[in-house]
Amino acid sequence: MDDIIILCHDDIEILTRPEVFTRLLKEKLSKVDTGFVGVAGAKILVDSAVWWDKQVWSSGKLSGYVMHGNDIETMYPTYFGDLGQVVVMDGVFLAAKKRTLRSIQTKKPAKFPGLWDFYDIFYTFQAHLKKMKNYTLPIHIRHESGGEIAGRDSWHKNREAFINIFGKQLPNSCP
Repeated sequence: MDDIIILCHDDIEILTRPEVFTRLLKEKLSKVDTGFVGVAGAKILVDSAVWWDKQVWSSGKLSGYVMHGNDIETMYPTYFGDLGQVVVMDGVFLAAKKRTLRSIQTKKPAKFPGLWDFYDIFYTFQAHLKKMKNYTLPIHIRHESGGEIAGRDSWHKNREAFINIFGKQLPNSCP
């Protein structure tokens, strides 16, 4: 039950040294009340269920950072905000203990009509609702994609389904 499970996009490169990477994961995930750790997220999830909502970003309620670009020479940073506890996280990189994953629903909800888009918000929000703490950590990654959602009907459909399931619990924030 102490296994650490990593969920991540297939177009990332982990830039953090392996020994630092392992130490960061083990230290935070060894705490019983930790749900997920990742690299980018929000301290509040608003009614739109979009973690990077512009108003949330401008109010300083986002957390973490990601390098974007096709290679290390041309990458550029996207800074969301100070690291710390968050309600939800982006699925570009997530890690959790097996016990966390066993305590939440990991199967795609039948009400999600699209592909398995929105799993990251679905997973991390469930952990938050179960009083687990999600955290952004100083793990350096390079993500080749800019995270575009234009034309991704599946993402939009599943976001609407998420709102239908959890809308009464939105907005929701952490300390």
